[in-house]
Amino acid sequence: MKKMIVVLSVLGALLALVACSPSGGQEPIAAEATQPAATEAAPAEGTAVMENTMLPGVRWVLVSYLNAAGETVAALTDREVTAEFTADGQVAGNAGCNQYFASYTLDGEALTIGQAGSTMMACEPTEVMDQETQFLAALTTAAGWRMEGEQLLILDANGTTVATFAASVPASLTGTTWSATGINNGQQAVTSLVIDTTVTAVFSEDGQLNGSAGCNNFMTSYTLDGQNITIQPAATTRKMCSGEGIMEQETQFLTALTTATTWSISGDVLELRTADGALAASFVAQSAE
Repeated sequence: MKKMIVVLSVLGALLALVACSPSGGQEPIAAEATQPAATEAAPAEGTAVMENTMLPGVRWVLVSYLNAAGETVAALTDREVTAEFTADGQVAGNAGCNQYFASYTLDGEALTIGQAGSTMMACEPTEVMDQETQFLAALTTAAGWRMEGEQLLILDANGTTVATFAASVPASLTGTTWSATGINNGQQAVTSLVIDTTVTAVFSEDGQLNGSAGCNNFMTSYTLDGQNITIQPAATTRKMCSGEGIMEQETQFLTALTTATTWSISGDVLELRTADGALAASFVAQSAE
């Protein structure tokens, strides 16, 4: 009996060996071929440049631009101008007063930007609108681009820099002093601020909101639920300011705050919107506390 068991064991081992050999009834399983790195297909030139420099996916803030007189001038410090390039060939941002949008093509170091469309809001002072017009005109002359340190340079066909941008980090809702740039007046219109007035909002982490409504200081509370926001009616100090439109603006601002149901931040711009998507108030970040 023991001898038979040994014989059967030997026969089983031989059968297994035959089944696993190339001459058996089954084909051997080939390992997947690994292509050497040198033989991999190289990405298209434009795509490689985009990925290496992170042109898309970065929020760029204007540092300077070429004006209508052909002079390089610094961007206004109190009105952030931005550009965001997407991988599908669109560029959009804030031109200082209005939101703009255009198409672009990228091929290596060549860059072209189409004629921009924009919203139609008018802003004061006139320097803001002058900058906006000249900035958008400068973009349409784009023929190339390059990175210089941490800055993005847009070049025209002669190699002249027509716009210089720096990458930005989005501001935080809390711990930032927000300065209003537009207020819904309650008559289906968003208006810019009365000249020489400042309206601010500071959101604290404990749910308190305070600031200046243009004449009086205000204080209230708010709650967040993701991108949803609820702001309670505010209490204020009791000053009266004599400037034209100041008290009306204050009432409109405090009312607009209570209509906000959502909030969003793009770079240094905060927008509060109503339940139907209308802009209640827009702000730009001034300084971190």
